[in-house]
Amino acid sequence: MTTNQFTGQAENLQGKVLEAVAAFAQANERVVGQLIELSSTAARESLRAASEMHAAAVETVRAIPMPAAAETLEDLRSDPFAWYRKGMQAVAEGAQRTARLVETNAQIVARNAERLQASAAASAREIEQAASGYASRMKDIYTRA
Repeated sequence: MTTNQFTGQAENLQGKVLEAVAAFAQANERVVGQLIELSSTAARESLRAASEMHAAAVETVRAIPMPAAAETLEDLRSDPFAWYRKGMQAVAEGAQRTARLVETNAQIVARNAERLQASAAASAREIEQAASGYASRMKDIYTRA
């Protein structure tokens, strides 16, 4: 093997290495970009869910009726168990409101999970395409003479 042939092969190998590094950098850029996009989507969805849950809690609190004026002594004499009935009714209404709030929060979390799952699936497809493209490019680079 002559010096020129050796130099030509070294330059060819160097060119292939540079192409391989460029291909890796490009694939890496796509993957990291998708991971950043997915992270920002997750943060956005978390903030949206927290905001929706906060709004639902505020609405629940606003719906709580203000307590009535204290019963007079005459009212308590005419119906001694009125305070008990009203108290039990308030407890039952509070439990219903709490159950509705829990249901609303569950719906918010489910919608958030669906949106995040869709974003994760899209990111996974993009990352898979980047990896596949990288593998194809590497195969092409090293199969050329």
